[in-house]
Amino acid sequence: MNSLFRNIFLLGLSKFYFKKITPKTQSTMRKFVAIAFLLVTYTGFSQIKVIETVPIEKIGRIGDNGTNDIYIQKEGNEYTISFKNIDDVDNGNIKFNFKDLAGDFESLYTIISNGFNATPVADIKLDLPNDIVWLHYTKNLQKLVTLQFMSKNKVTTATGISDSMTKADINNLFGKK
Repeated sequence: MNSLFRNIFLLGLSKFYFKKITPKTQSTMRKFVAIAFLLVTYTGFSQIKVIETVPIEKIGRIGDNGTNDIYIQKEGNEYTISFKNIDDVDNGNIKFNFKDLAGDFESLYTIISNGFNATPVADIKLDLPNDIVWLHYTKNLQKLVTLQFMSKNKVTTATGISDSMTKADINNLFGKK
């Protein structure tokens, strides 16, 4: 019984409401509602969005773009050091990265440079947010000190060893020519 009264009321209300609206006004309202609907669906369900990108800057690179390629790149305030794993050349690059919060990039360069002059030559272990990196120094018979990055990812436990680098290579890698 309730629904009968409601239907009669709505039918009477709609007849009263539409009697006041002229056909021209009704056509204009339909166009307005259609345009509003299209605009709402256009903005609400668009598939392509523009994302702000940060340019990637190459700081330095050593190697021959082959098996012993090592480079540093900067994206925003995050530095990434990438190298080919000499133990497993076929599986691509090993990377470790860190943010330059308080001059960390220059601090890393200083730590590496000081390691070339240390007596005796000793390894240095660095704890980065996602990786543990060993700076492995060796001295050969000609008294030339070389460095290798040894990296272990904390999450994936992927490990890698870079090719040997001299002090001049490190200067080129860090853009200190």
